Amino acid sequence: MAKSKVAIANTKLDIGSPGSYSREQLDVVKGMIRDVADGSMGGMKNIVKPNDKVVIKINTVVPSPPDNGFTTDPRMLEALVELVKEQSPSRIQICERCAQGADTMTAMIGCGIRDVAQRTGVELVPFETVPFEMYKIDRDISFNEFPVPKPVVDADVYIGLPKMKVHIHTLLTCALKLQFGNLPDYDWMARCHRDDIYQKIVNLTRAAKPTWFLVDSLYACQGNGPFSPYPEDLVKDFNTIFAGSDPVAVDTVAEALMDWENPGKNAPATVLAAFEGLGTNNLEEIELLGAPIEQVKRKFRKKDTILQGIFPNVNVVVGSACEPGCRVLVRMALDELLVTGKLSQLKRPVTIFTGLQFEPYLSKVEGDVIVYGDCAKKMLEFYPDAAYWGATEEFPNCTPVWSNRPGYRLVDHIAALV
Repeated sequence: MAKSKVAIANTKLDIGSPGSYSREQLDVVKGMIRDVADGSMGGMKNIVKPNDKVVIKINTVVPSPPDNGFTTDPRMLEALVELVKEQSPSRIQICERCAQGADTMTAMIGCGIRDVAQRTGVELVPFETVPFEMYKIDRDISFNEFPVPKPVVDADVYIGLPKMKVHIHTLLTCALKLQFGNLPDYDWMARCHRDDIYQKIVNLTRAAKPTWFLVDSLYACQGNGPFSPYPEDLVKDFNTIFAGSDPVAVDTVAEALMDWENPGKNAPATVLAAFEGLGTNNLEEIELLGAPIEQVKRKFRKKDTILQGIFPNVNVVVGSACEPGCRVLVRMALDELLVTGKLSQLKRPVTIFTGLQFEPYLSKVEGDVIVYGDCAKKMLEFYPDAAYWGATEEFPNCTPVWSNRPGYRLVDHIAALV
């Protein structure tokens, strides 16, 4: 059986930054992409044919200036579009659905994507503006029926352009996790944002029927990404990209480039996708081409989801809580508050109850109380005046992912207690 191919390219040249680069620097990136296309697919001609309808799925989660390094690198996108255009497709669409229910075009503008589209003359497609078709998997698994954007359904070629980041919810976001942005709205994104998130990621990738993944890792993120507040988590000089048609193999190589032990066996979605036949997570079954992993790999810190013993003036009472859901959403808020110095300024202690609590219930804690997530809702019987994040009529899912949204942020509530 033929091995999955993943090609790697690295440069020591000055290639500018995501928000500022010259034509000469863009040409270096374009040459790197051409190299990984040649290595993984035998050239762009085997990825895109004349008159093909091409979707390029990007990663612009929230409006973030390009040099923040957390969203799609305009250098990668512009060089890729130029290479795709050389194959004479009938249509190129740059597609995305912004997270948190925000406006995707606003994110595309803030992340520098609209500028690339204007320079290259291609179409921007915020997924909230297009029709969807339902996709069903006839198996007894989580998230087995969901909408797929019509541009993805109709595309002849689906190119994923993921950003390589360690992810606090899912450990890794790369080829597989990219498809989270193929959903129409906040509600669909928030469903199964618990321990079943890995099945959701695998199902979304199956539905996309991807052609090729080109990993955007000139800048990358370690630690508590995807938007870590710790400055040392942003890696600005990785200057490495890689590509392949097998999303599981691509994510396995991502783990190897991050110098993790047992690459392909760390991120639950990668393991599950391999089990379900979407590709291989065994490095020995992957044909590696281009720059050797040993020469370019770098130790990336994994996520840290510890909630107790780290944050001053805060006691998190953790019951039975989903790690990809309530646990890490609380951790993300506390990380930001720690970095900004707000926690040390609290006038009174803060207790956060999250997860299903157990008897004897802690019914007399002092200070301010927060009840986070549906599983902890019983604690409102003891603390009726507590701040509560859980399912509402507006946000009906049990994990309150909406606590990240402007106007609802857990961070802002705690900061106001200072």
